[in-house]
Amino acid sequence: MTGKRKHHSFSSADFVVTKDDVLETDACSAKPGTCPILCLDICPSQDEKRGLMQSNSKSHNAKRSVIVIAGQAADARELMAQPSDERGTVSVIKATTRRESEVQCEMQARIRAKVGTCKLSDEISREGKPGVGVCKFRPDGKIFAVGGWDKRVRLYSRTSAKQLGVLRGLNEQSISSLEWAHGDDRIVQEGILAAGSDDGKIALWRSFPLGMTQT
Repeated sequence: MTGKRKHHSFSSADFVVTKDDVLETDACSAKPGTCPILCLDICPSQDEKRGLMQSNSKSHNAKRSVIVIAGQAADARELMAQPSDERGTVSVIKATTRRESEVQCEMQARIRAKVGTCKLSDEISREGKPGVGVCKFRPDGKIFAVGGWDKRVRLYSRTSAKQLGVLRGLNEQSISSLEWAHGDDRIVQEGILAAGSDDGKIALWRSFPLGMTQT
């Protein structure tokens, strides 16, 4: 370990070459780290959901954006060797497209936040399981859930990436699947969440009883 700080890398592309032809498209990428990405979810940004984007989508400067959450595999010992701000296994990425002209569109991605799951320290680094196997936005896009290798489900605010709570005790092995209940506003806001784990168990949670702060 040299102690040299690693930087996130970004790239963009104007086209993708297929086997038979050239497919014209716009693309960009973000690299939160070197560990494998195991799960992704995506939703419109809050500006999109509130309808705050420019009303004329044909404008040359029309702008759209989405939020992506990504969960990574991780080894506790390797993470402990990284700078403290590089140890997160959950990344929040914002991708934006801006139309420069009728035929040109710029697409960019930036990492808004990196957060961790289980707490790491020298004493527990051999036992900690910081990897993330599944992540899922709540239907309204305001909250996302992350299923960890440490048998826990963590809830985060989309806007601040702040951890809102930890659900634990029912699943006895790594969390492998998550699904939020869809329905009317009350059902969505209460956050009925199903979590499946490697032991074949499905846990059901009412994550946010009415009146509980969700920011």
